[in-house]
Amino acid sequence: MIESKIARKYATALFHTAKRTKQVEIISRDLLALSDLLNKNLPLKHFLESPQVLEKKKKELLHSAFKTSVSPALFSFLMLVVEKHRIGYILSMAEEFQRLVKEDQGIVEVRLITAHPADRDLVEQIRQELEKSSGKKVEIKLETDAHLIGGIVVIFGDKIIDRSIRYQLNQLKEQMVSLKVY
Repeated sequence: MIESKIARKYATALFHTAKRTKQVEIISRDLLALSDLLNKNLPLKHFLESPQVLEKKKKELLHSAFKTSVSPALFSFLMLVVEKHRIGYILSMAEEFQRLVKEDQGIVEVRLITAHPADRDLVEQIRQELEKSSGKKVEIKLETDAHLIGGIVVIFGDKIIDRSIRYQLNQLKEQMVSLKVY
């Protein structure tokens, strides 16, 4: 929860700067490359996240690795994030930045969770219904969770539509427990 708030705050500031300087695409591309690098190079990620490594050493590394390979605005952002001891949240910030870019383009990401791999026709039908009701372009991320037993869960922004069998059984259980028998 705290991580998402921190990531949202920093990503929003970076996004507004990118928008103002008309560098959204460049910064977005550079952030994706940086995220990919950190996900593939765990020693680098751990070095940057380590509280035992001095801020000066982190900045030196970032300077030598990224000063000329990323946009100046993103490089300044990375320096700020190191100074504020928030570099450990950079992957979450990058993810939130990408969400803001999509939102600005009228695209919303939706998580569709099913107990078993979803049928293409069902996914397309859900996508069309969500686009119709929201007025936005919908990108669906598919997930499976066997604990649902059956049915679906749709997570759309801050809304959750739970039509899973697990949820229905829990609702039934609560009704049965609250029943008063005389």
